[in-house]
Amino acid sequence: MTYPQNPQGQPQQPQSGPFPGQPYPASQPTPAQPYPGAPQQPFAPPAAGQQYPAYPGGPGVYQQKPNGATAIIAGILAILGGIFAIIGVIASVVVIANVHTTMWQFYLTLVVDAVLVGLLFFGGIGLFLHKPAARLCTIIGCGLTIALGIVSVIAASAMTSSLHTSSSAQILGAGIGGALVGMIPPVATLVLAIVKPTADWVNYRPGAPAQQGGYPAPQGW
Repeated sequence: MTYPQNPQGQPQQPQSGPFPGQPYPASQPTPAQPYPGAPQQPFAPPAAGQQYPAYPGGPGVYQQKPNGATAIIAGILAILGGIFAIIGVIASVVVIANVHTTMWQFYLTLVVDAVLVGLLFFGGIGLFLHKPAARLCTIIGCGLTIALGIVSVIAASAMTSSLHTSSSAQILGAGIGGALVGMIPPVATLVLAIVKPTADWVNYRPGAPAQQGGYPAPQGW
């Protein structure tokens, strides 16, 4: 079989595809296909002008401001306790200055109240300012206040029992009752300063990245 010839005398070549002028399908480029079993992309790249989403706990994720109700109440009670400590310092100075035979209890009260003024005022103000040291000072100050109240009750009981009067029992009961009522604020302040919401409040730093979470661990092959 002979192919038809063109006007120049050269034989014409057969068509290269199923239709005249079209190449075979194998000659056209095909999109790249992943190999079987290849891992899938975890996420599609963002469009132009958009940022990549931040991982949990990674850059761009900041701490949420905790609830500071317990810390604020503890700070207010601590400042009030500092005011009462100032009153105690003034009372102890007056007693020591006007009583010729002063007892050791007044000196002890004066020293403890002076320490409480610094601890409770610093603790109360520092709790508003997210100071971890202020929480520790508040706890120590409340513990000293409770201990001073217990010592005062014991000393008052010893003094009252030595009077040997008919009204000594009533005086003792009134003194113990008053001391117990007076210890309610420091006990409440101590509890509020210890609880976890107060710890979260004093450890909060505005603008600090969150500590929870983090970047996912790389997958092994």
